[in-house]
Amino acid sequence: MTACTNNGGKARRVVTAALVGVLSVGAVPAIALATGTGDVSLQSVDPKNDVDLVKAQDGTGHSVSEDALKTGVSFENGNKQYLVPTWVSVEGGAAEKVDSDWTVTYIVPVASSVQGSEGAYEGFFKDGIYYTAPNKSGEVVNLSGYTGTSYTISAGVAKAYFTGNLYDGNGDRILVTNGDYAVNVSDSDHTKSFNFEIVAAKSNLDGLYVYDASGSDTSDTTFTFDAEPQTIGLADADGDVFDTTGYTFTVRDAKGVAVPGNTPTEAGTYTAELRKDGVSVKNISFTIDAIDLSKATLHVDDFTSGPNSGTVAQRNGKILDALTIDGEPLTSDLKSCIDITVVGPEGVQYFADAKGIYTVTLKSNRPNDTSILSSGTIEVAVLDTDVFTDGATLKYGDMTVTSDLFVNLFKGEKFDASKLSVVYGGKTYKGDDIEVTVDGDATVEGKPTVYVRVKPFQKDGDWLGGVTDFDLHVTGADLDANQRLYFYLDGKLTGDYATVTYDGEDWLKKLEVVVKDADGNEIDPSNYEVKVTKDGKEVDSVVDHGDYEVKVTGKTFTFDGGVGDTLYLTVDPLEVDWVDVVPDLTANGTSYLTWTGEELKPTFKFFDYVDDEYVEVEVPAEAYEVTYVRTKPLPEKKDAVVKDEGTYVAYFDAAVDVENYRFAKDVRANFEVTKKDVFLDVPMNEWYSQGVYEAAKLGYMNGDGAGATFSPMRELTRAEAACVLFNMAGGDTMYSNETIPGYNTEGKVYETGFSDVAGNEFFAKAVAWCKATGIINGYADGTFGVSRKVTNEEFACMLANYAKAKNEYKAVDADEVLAAYPDASVVSDWAEDAVAWCVSEGIMGGGANISPAGSILRMRAATMAVNAQPKKLGDLVITIKPVNPDRQ
Repeated sequence: MTACTNNGGKARRVVTAALVGVLSVGAVPAIALATGTGDVSLQSVDPKNDVDLVKAQDGTGHSVSEDALKTGVSFENGNKQYLVPTWVSVEGGAAEKVDSDWTVTYIVPVASSVQGSEGAYEGFFKDGIYYTAPNKSGEVVNLSGYTGTSYTISAGVAKAYFTGNLYDGNGDRILVTNGDYAVNVSDSDHTKSFNFEIVAAKSNLDGLYVYDASGSDTSDTTFTFDAEPQTIGLADADGDVFDTTGYTFTVRDAKGVAVPGNTPTEAGTYTAELRKDGVSVKNISFTIDAIDLSKATLHVDDFTSGPNSGTVAQRNGKILDALTIDGEPLTSDLKSCIDITVVGPEGVQYFADAKGIYTVTLKSNRPNDTSILSSGTIEVAVLDTDVFTDGATLKYGDMTVTSDLFVNLFKGEKFDASKLSVVYGGKTYKGDDIEVTVDGDATVEGKPTVYVRVKPFQKDGDWLGGVTDFDLHVTGADLDANQRLYFYLDGKLTGDYATVTYDGEDWLKKLEVVVKDADGNEIDPSNYEVKVTKDGKEVDSVVDHGDYEVKVTGKTFTFDGGVGDTLYLTVDPLEVDWVDVVPDLTANGTSYLTWTGEELKPTFKFFDYVDDEYVEVEVPAEAYEVTYVRTKPLPEKKDAVVKDEGTYVAYFDAAVDVENYRFAKDVRANFEVTKKDVFLDVPMNEWYSQGVYEAAKLGYMNGDGAGATFSPMRELTRAEAACVLFNMAGGDTMYSNETIPGYNTEGKVYETGFSDVAGNEFFAKAVAWCKATGIINGYADGTFGVSRKVTNEEFACMLANYAKAKNEYKAVDADEVLAAYPDASVVSDWAEDAVAWCVSEGIMGGGANISPAGSILRMRAATMAVNAQPKKLGDLVITIKPVNPDRQ
């Protein structure tokens, strides 16, 4: 877990909030709460108004930026936000927390008449009576007979009002009205009002798109050149027509030139621009596609009679009148842009009444045309007989098709054009004898039109052929959404609404969608799609705080009634309910940091209250701001630097623009900075003070009793020595119970084989570990000697054995190393190499003597342990081979 101080713990620069709006700055507010009249009452001595607003929140637990405090604070209506002062500066001094010593009230606008909307009333109005809870309960605000234009309410009423929990006498909720507000902060000597605005929520421009407004279908978002002006409209993310009132709407071409009337005609790329108050707020690109005649689907039904009179243009115009391009008939303006050339039977250069096949070529008649590209060729026939009016039958497989054909995608069916055939005159025409054109998509639900043409052929000198069409009904299943659609969140079945808490993970990966048919069989996901949106915009993950919609849409089926097909998923911010400082020492319930003479930067542990218990959570440093107050020895509640001795309180706020974390009101952490180092019986200036401090901080050695004392002068026992070395190797963090040989899983005790080590003693695990690693052995009589005092040379041997287990021991010349010590001669032979190694490594030998046979004191053991291993191990270094595999 990471944490940091705010600006390195330095006092924040004092800033003054700019006061905007019509309410007077620094004026004494009209105090009129439950029974007040709102009249301004002048006091005999005006309080000073030299108060600056240093920090504030927005009512949702998030900090207001310093820039906003300087330039003016505005909140969008509907977000439950308002100005909540948290720290002020008096007479230019250090910041003070706004606590019970200060009175906070709010000045709200009052309307002369009631404006109702959404089944509720907007704002306060004259003669109104309000309650902070339904059924005429809670705190009361009485404006009966009030004649002013603004009114003062308590902080509690303000919270109810701005968060949507204020009610009138009929139980109707009161909506916040837009306008100018102020919050007043005062104590016995000072008072000042700070203004803020509630403004109309900005229109959500995310998800806006351009559609063809010539019709009423806002889903028609494609534009193709047809030589006529295109009508451009805007729709929002819900598919509703967007009201451009209050905006300037302009369509611009690729060069940025405004299109007259916002109705572009030629193919190309355009931009639909919205401007508000002279500022561009949204630009949406769209394209009018050109017609590429070489790639477009050109279709003309064959004729049974061609024109027999008129000019060439008039004769050829009959083809243009019947022509469709990509299923669309030609507009009159588009016809005028296309020239056609015709080659008919016997070389006829125009469309005529002569029977046979005509080859028609189309191209633009406009020079350098970029809207009509290339040229296209199509064949059309003038027939003697249309087979479809002469008794021909259209077949789909063995089925006769008249006007409709049904395909059920949900049943695995699909439209297969190769199954179409035409039976005429006792002969079947299929494959290369016919042409099939589908006007639409036959792979999704819908009703495209299918055209079947019998290619023109001659029989007995006559030309036969023809075109028929039918509606292809591509359908799916109808499922009752409430019975057939299931959402599983984190493995648990949920309804249509679910709320989770931000944890940094993607909740979409924890979501499973299951759709079943009428028989309870699970439907393959390829038959439906899952679309997730936030604020109308499609997203591919559900991580951050906010409201999400998970909508399931059938590809091969339709949910009955279209209800119950959406999961409304809310991700709540992670709320921090409790904070602890990470201490150097905890004694008698108090957390201590050690004085160093320099500024300290505390780190913290954060907790969320979940299911009746506090659960530690990780909060990144950038997610919060922390402000320190030193309450003792100077009980001044001001912004402080953590440095000098004393009692401190750390207050927390969510950082500006941080949405995923929220801190409970007045969440704080208490701690002390002490010069007594980490233990009350360890002075700051002794040679061993730092060693004891480090040993405790690294977790090698603990204090006595409640941890307030260390007993530095007490002799170290062998049981304690085993614990020290076990802790140096990582202790319980590195070694689970089952990894220690001799652990009895049934009795949950350690069977060490030593007669003086009970399996449930606090040191039993450490002794078992020492035995398994060979770092400390027992005695010949079968005991470990748990209470025996450890000598200096014995502890040196233990540390040497520890180094050997870590493969860090290197033998030295004992005589050479120990020559400088007058008592070297009394070092036991068996300990000489270990003592010399400890001396060479700087682990021991800092004094004039070694004192090998003297009992090692706890203070010296701590110092030697830290010298031997100054940093805590991060990985498992010493491994153990199981000696009782059946117990592992």
